[in-house]
Amino acid sequence: MNGFIYLDNAATTMPSSSAMEAMMKSGEFFGNPSSLHGLGLKAEKLVEESRYAVAEKLNVKSENMLFTSGGTEANNTAVFGVANAKKKTGTRVITTKIEHPSVLQAFKKLETDGFDVRYIDVTPDGIIDLDSLYNELNEQTTLVSVMHVNNETGVIQPVEQVKEIMKDRAPNALLHSDCVQSFGKIDVNPKKMGADLVTVSAHKIRGCKGTGALYVSDMRMIRPTLYGGEQQKEMRPGTENVGGILAFGAAAKEIDTDNSYFITLRNTMKECLSDVPNIKINGSDEFNSGSILNISFLGIKAEILLHALEAKGVYVSTGSACSSHKPQPSPVLTAMGCSKKEIEGAIRISFDRRTTLDEIRIAAQIIAEEAASIRRYM
Repeated sequence: MNGFIYLDNAATTMPSSSAMEAMMKSGEFFGNPSSLHGLGLKAEKLVEESRYAVAEKLNVKSENMLFTSGGTEANNTAVFGVANAKKKTGTRVITTKIEHPSVLQAFKKLETDGFDVRYIDVTPDGIIDLDSLYNELNEQTTLVSVMHVNNETGVIQPVEQVKEIMKDRAPNALLHSDCVQSFGKIDVNPKKMGADLVTVSAHKIRGCKGTGALYVSDMRMIRPTLYGGEQQKEMRPGTENVGGILAFGAAAKEIDTDNSYFITLRNTMKECLSDVPNIKINGSDEFNSGSILNISFLGIKAEILLHALEAKGVYVSTGSACSSHKPQPSPVLTAMGCSKKEIEGAIRISFDRRTTLDEIRIAAQIIAEEAASIRRYM
């Protein structure tokens, strides 16, 4: 134990020692990867080795990987890149109501640019309504973006089924999947999923913040969103973040696709909290990565519980870290039909492979005690 119990791994993970060592290595080989001298060529070689390491975990070719500044840039590159490249063939683009803000806000921007944007509902369990998707798809559809694992509930979306429906209703449309929360937890195989574009991020798998990657099955299917350099085939110009990329490669080598331990952690937390009155689990248990538990404490403000837990050395969150400072209720839980009280009292507990069962049991006891204490005062 570190003196605290960190259960906010969906927001970010603690960098691994190998990732930190790899980042430090970039200080030794500090040349610009675009330079032709020895230091530059060495830096380029290390970047390509990391590109291969990330690609290998996705079972794709390294030449199809673009490094970005993070998941947000990768998602934006996918959405705007495809929409602009295929605008002449159609302007209908489709996503779900539970996507990460970096996807939802990109689609909102496309709406203002004149695109025909459709947002698909989800079931109360947080799974995309496939019938609604079927009805919205047509021959004018050019892009569908459906996340793999939801960042607030851990619910796994049926991406493979989405692709099968697309083949029937919109065979020329491309499928993008935000796999930031699934990469390193469950198997992420773009070819098996049928995804043409896939987003992953370093700091969710014990790499360092500031680095992400986008898999693109064919670079001709997107237009660049940045201009001004020849790096990465001119699809993502700018000097590469060598340190972050090396850390990403090191972290990728260590990931595991077996999520059984995550399931054990999640089930243990659920069991330990089962006697707490007036709680509700949000999101499907059956289709879940196990890495996230979203739970509502009815009658309690989540922010009050969060800070009470922090004072006891337990770190959780109230939802997506990217939108936690906004006053609006969670779009994910809202789309799932949760009540105002359920949304106001919802906290997100997220796990890492380093999380121990002892930590889960201790944290659960503290959560139960603090929830009871808050209710007494209320």
